[in-house]
Amino acid sequence: MFSLFACGANVPAETNPFTFNAMLVFPEAHKTVWDRMATTFTLKANQTNPRVQRFIKQYAREDYYHLIKFSEQARPYLFHIVQMLEERGLPAELALLPIIESEYYPFATSKKGAMGIWQLAYQTGRAYGLRQDKWYDGRRDIEAATKAALDHLRDVYLEQKKDWLLTLAAYNAGSGRVAAAIKRNKSLGKPTDYWSLSLPQETQYFVPKFLALVYLIKNHHELGINLADVPNKPYFDKVKLQKQINLQQAAKLAEIDLKELKHLNPAHNSNLTHPHGPHELVLPIQKVAIFNANLDNHNAIKRTTYTQIPTKSKTSKIVHTVNRGDTLHLIAARYSTTIQQIMHKNNLTSDIIHRGQKLSI
Repeated sequence: MFSLFACGANVPAETNPFTFNAMLVFPEAHKTVWDRMATTFTLKANQTNPRVQRFIKQYAREDYYHLIKFSEQARPYLFHIVQMLEERGLPAELALLPIIESEYYPFATSKKGAMGIWQLAYQTGRAYGLRQDKWYDGRRDIEAATKAALDHLRDVYLEQKKDWLLTLAAYNAGSGRVAAAIKRNKSLGKPTDYWSLSLPQETQYFVPKFLALVYLIKNHHELGINLADVPNKPYFDKVKLQKQINLQQAAKLAEIDLKELKHLNPAHNSNLTHPHGPHELVLPIQKVAIFNANLDNHNAIKRTTYTQIPTKSKTSKIVHTVNRGDTLHLIAARYSTTIQQIMHKNNLTSDIIHRGQKLSI
């Protein structure tokens, strides 16, 4: 049965094609990504069309509960996807596609095996250079899959003679089915715009639902839809590693929940990163310095950076070498001491420390 929400993925009337939007909106002009997107929407939503109205009413009937829920699930990814769309001069509306495809759930898998927030098929992923093996599936990699999906959409758009409604239909049903429907209408002397084509039922729902989302997001303030607050700034960044790492260990080093780490790095098929690299992880941007500091300290401890100083009580003295990203707060927390004790032991008059500096703990 067709879901009124995600199209096929398993998760816990007129044509008005729009063209590439080359205008970039300065991020600082908007507080949220939703506002940033809405100001650039150029597609006429056709909100009076009965097929579009069905989905507008469906969302409104539940007091926009599902739309608000999906907007929350988009929070970690939305800024980065909108940024990539703008860099390519593609319509910001396309950032709404993962709501339909996967509800922005990165582990979504359809009955036919399509994966990730963009629900890319194996062959599509392969055609656009996504790595897919027992360790890693690029269709679930947020950045890599978005690049592939946007490249695919661009190609289909050109194939469909720059008609975005036909492009969206082809993204859902396949270019072959859309081409066959157009050919059939031509032979019968009928119009060949999206609304006039005989397409699979799911595709007949897919585009109107997308247009309903365009209308609702563009007018969310006027309609009183309290979308999740998605700040108009990067949520994550990448860190580069020297070798394979266990995700559970990585979560501890970043001081975040393992579930959050996996949602940012959903391409890994196990709790280990790929043994052959590239060795990198996506982390919340505010956790990058913490991760790097903890990783440096972890590696330093493994290399035995402790210096033994004999005393009558036969206790040992710890000398910590300041690493990149270290602060007195992080160092004190790591060794279960206080900033004041470290400053006193080392005759420090301020909390400013430098990389390579030796501190007695």
